[in-house]
Amino acid sequence: KAVVSTQSGHYGRGHKDNLSLLMGCIVSSAACCLGSAACGCISSCCPTMRSSTTTRLMYSGLLLLVVLISLIIRIPGIEDKLEKFPGICKDSQVITGKLDCKSLGSYLFVYKVCFPVVIFFFLMSLIMIEVRSSRDIRGGLQNGFWLWKYLIVIAAIIGSCVGMPDDFAYPWMIIAYIGAFIFILIQLLLLVDFAHTWNETWLDNAENKDRSWMCGIAFFVILDFAAILVGNILLYVFYTKCTGNGLNITVITINLIFTFVSAGLSILPRIQEHNPHSGLLQASVISLYCTYLIWSGLSADPGQCNPMFKNETGTNGESISNSNIASTCIGIAITVFVVLWSVLQTSSNDYSKKLGVGGEEGALLGCGGTYNDGGNDAVEEGKPRVYDNEEDGVAYSYSFFHFMFMIATLYLMLVLTDWWNANSDDKQTGMYSKTSLWIKVVSSWLCYLIYSWTLVAPAIFPDRDFGYS
Repeated sequence: KAVVSTQSGHYGRGHKDNLSLLMGCIVSSAACCLGSAACGCISSCCPTMRSSTTTRLMYSGLLLLVVLISLIIRIPGIEDKLEKFPGICKDSQVITGKLDCKSLGSYLFVYKVCFPVVIFFFLMSLIMIEVRSSRDIRGGLQNGFWLWKYLIVIAAIIGSCVGMPDDFAYPWMIIAYIGAFIFILIQLLLLVDFAHTWNETWLDNAENKDRSWMCGIAFFVILDFAAILVGNILLYVFYTKCTGNGLNITVITINLIFTFVSAGLSILPRIQEHNPHSGLLQASVISLYCTYLIWSGLSADPGQCNPMFKNETGTNGESISNSNIASTCIGIAITVFVVLWSVLQTSSNDYSKKLGVGGEEGALLGCGGTYNDGGNDAVEEGKPRVYDNEEDGVAYSYSFFHFMFMIATLYLMLVLTDWWNANSDDKQTGMYSKTSLWIKVVSSWLCYLIYSWTLVAPAIFPDRDFGYS
């Protein structure tokens, strides 16, 4: 009995200790959310992280929340389910509300959801100009007050859905197209830079460490070009089986021509003389991504040549387009991943300098300063595990970070609405549009052009330093 009572006593104390630890985590997390400390809602019971990392994760979570809300309101039949709840919809059978639930599932509603989020990131971008360290009074606003930020954004979304007039859709669409174009351009620049960096890193490893790195380069070159060849063959097989298929054949053929041209340019002796690290790996990565864009564009074409497009007639004689929800969700998931990766990469100091918005003096957006990683990850007992690593200099440009999130939200808004034309009378969802087709096709051609320019520019202007050794 003594043994049993002793063990039960230990269990009781251990259970109380675990409960106290859990309550401490909740209380400390709430304090982080309400306060201005750069702890990012992560308490002392969580792994050690830099404040610059947790801050970007929290803002990424905000963007993901907006995407999730936009996807939920596009669920078929969501308006009928909401009308059963009192005090929400205007046509509620119980208590009438202020929300026009009949507009749910429409492209217009996605516009209303994204509008306040874009304004939020725009204002944060202006506020954070020339912030050089977390000691700036604006550093607390950047790295804290998470609960209030989320609540303000959610309240603004609700207000926008209730009060934003439908006539604002067209000017908002024009602004979105401008922002999305800038984001696509930066995204393509980032992809080209990634391909060059990957090839340069592996070539340096092969020269200085182990020649087996060359096998890795050869493997990915063969894999990428095999995927490109198979992908284009499948495009010819499945997307040209119709009458009037001249456009599809032309687009696919141009993509193949650009693939061979970019690969040939990358191995020309004159090109490699000025850029020794140019090679087939970069060309294969660029061509593979552009082939994906061509497929994505052709699969969004509301025409007879698209095997994924099925056109049916509704009860009132209207045309109804059915779409593959699974492929759509996969496409959106890939888009969100690429967007977040692009935003987090371009907001760093290295990429800010490459884009001309950063430098030693913090050109334009104040991303200069001496970056300090905050020491090692060892944290003294009793100290917060999310430590401030930006007291001597910011790890990324705060202002440019919010600018990238702003244009990324505009880009995602257009992707989620399939590049809908606000002048159109059709405000309902469907996954096909000619605008989406041409946006993706032109983006692929622009990507080839940017990559080719990075190859020929050092040869055309040998006196300029392009960073190639």
